[in-house]
Amino acid sequence: MTEDEIGPPLAVVGDWHGQQGWALAAIRSAAREGVKHMIHVGDFGLDWPGAKRGRYENRLNKVLAEHAVSLTLSIGNHDNVWTAKRLPVQEDGLATFQGNIRVLPRGGRTTIQGLRIGGLGGALSVDKAWRTEGKDWWPNEEPTVEEAERLIAGGPLDILITHDAPAGVPVSGMFSLPAELIEQADRTRVLLRNVVDELAPPHVFCGHWHQRVTHSITHIDGRVTRVDVLDLENSREGNGVLVWPGEAPLRIGPLIIRGQ
Repeated sequence: MTEDEIGPPLAVVGDWHGQQGWALAAIRSAAREGVKHMIHVGDFGLDWPGAKRGRYENRLNKVLAEHAVSLTLSIGNHDNVWTAKRLPVQEDGLATFQGNIRVLPRGGRTTIQGLRIGGLGGALSVDKAWRTEGKDWWPNEEPTVEEAERLIAGGPLDILITHDAPAGVPVSGMFSLPAELIEQADRTRVLLRNVVDELAPPHVFCGHWHQRVTHSITHIDGRVTRVDVLDLENSREGNGVLVWPGEAPLRIGPLIIRGQ
């Protein structure tokens, strides 16, 4: 099957943390590759309160519309969970935040370009003691067992979008943390690994760790899950990938982000 028959690639991108210049560069770079659908793995910087509230999303939405690109967000721990949970979920499994910016609920699923995509975003903010509730930190930031069970009950997926990395993926932390806090953070990683072991999706995309890592998980029945951990903003070759629809394993290549 040729690329024309498969269709244009999707772009999957990592943490942007509300950095407008970088986000616009990523959108425009994806559009140059023919992308019509972008998927964000969280820490997008959704709806942060303050004097400039909404300007970031308004600007991004305008540029997305100009290029006829949609962006689907799976919530991270630095996104406004309260706002995301209030959005009504529509028939396609997504909730609309604004025009071309949509949200994939935790435990939810949708279909994009023929690919079955599930979301289980969120993670523990290990620095939450230095943050302010409702301003730059929100409770209920971690995925729940109930959300995981709902996702599993829905059956097979082609792609699983998470924010944290499943347990067993070799990522290195940037901070020296007390054992108790590490144990708390690992609850999400273990939960994600349980979902991966149950569903054995061919592909998992995540972020959170601010590094580019690729790792394979081989299941007891021989199936393989490729996990792509994406880097954060300003990583020109590590913040995003292009993913071509088709049969698993999917073709994946770097999204080179140019201009800012």
